[in-house]
Amino acid sequence: MDRRVLKTKKAIRAAFLTLMIEKRDEKITVKDIADKADVDRKTIYNYYRGVEEILGEIENELIAHFESAMNSLAGEYDPKAYFLMLAQLIENDMELYELLMRSGHSSFVTKAVIVLNEWLHKALNKTRNLDTEKVATAAEYIAAGIFFSYSQWFASSRTKTLKEFSIELYELVIHGLPTYLLK
Repeated sequence: MDRRVLKTKKAIRAAFLTLMIEKRDEKITVKDIADKADVDRKTIYNYYRGVEEILGEIENELIAHFESAMNSLAGEYDPKAYFLMLAQLIENDMELYELLMRSGHSSFVTKAVIVLNEWLHKALNKTRNLDTEKVATAAEYIAAGIFFSYSQWFASSRTKTLKEFSIELYELVIHGLPTYLLK
């Protein structure tokens, strides 16, 4: 891709993310992005069909990075390593993850839950000869719970670091509710 195209797309995306910070609950328009990026609206439409496509591209890139990081743990089933990797991945781009996890416009959490569910399903099926329906239920429950919990962490006063919170999630998932609550 031409460097000018990359530079323009980068400016458009940066403007969009800045507007997400500034206008958390307001609708962002192509005109808003064009004004912030100092480009013509037609320029944005040369690369994107609209605001949702810009957001989708950002989300999909993060999801691809997320999948790549999870696949780096393929072949080994070490849940604690997974939770620590996930915490590190989020910490590396904390502001962007916070924007996407707290945004009412973002489908990032749904996409991340789907990816994590698939990964967990494969990982759990490798460990033993388990009931496939139970594996599917467990994977769905864990994946949704993890990302909902991270979303709540971002919305909270954050008395714990992300790493500490991730370790707590790990302990809850691996050791169960009674052990977690009594510890």
